[in-house]
Amino acid sequence: MKQGDDKSFSFKAAFNWCFVALFLPILILGFTSSIFAGTCQRPEIDAERKTRACSISITTGFLNTLIASEEKKLAMLYLERGIALSHLDRSQEAIKDFRLAIEKATGITLAELAQRIGANEDFLEFFQTRTGKELTRSPLSGLEPSSRKRFEGLILRLISEEPTSKAWSNWEKLLKEA
Repeated sequence: MKQGDDKSFSFKAAFNWCFVALFLPILILGFTSSIFAGTCQRPEIDAERKTRACSISITTGFLNTLIASEEKKLAMLYLERGIALSHLDRSQEAIKDFRLAIEKATGITLAELAQRIGANEDFLEFFQTRTGKELTRSPLSGLEPSSRKRFEGLILRLISEEPTSKAWSNWEKLLKEA
């Protein structure tokens, strides 16, 4: 028997095949998620296509949620899908996505966010009546800087909608519930 005909088990070959078998699906899911996320965030896309693209990106991006920073990026996808659902007159689903967008962006529930904002506004009012001086801090200053920045990003994106849009009214409805 020749030396090249040896069919013994090779750990290196097994490792390579396992690496390819595990890495390739993750790579494909990552590419799929990023392609559809780009489509989801394009303003010229009609609401139906935007809803599908956001849903696909959120679904295929589930592996990315294992990384904390990627979890926070899902907030914008949920917001975009909520806006698209609002324009399709699917208000209940839109409100659910807006709630998820806020929770993903801030890392806290909507009720806790409302409580923090209320407490901060009470503090600012107390300070002003007590000292006669006015503080010009944001009501969101009760959040950590990165969460505040992500939440403000959601607000800025929503502001680009017309104030009379269905998305804006659904957003306000959600905040009133909190």
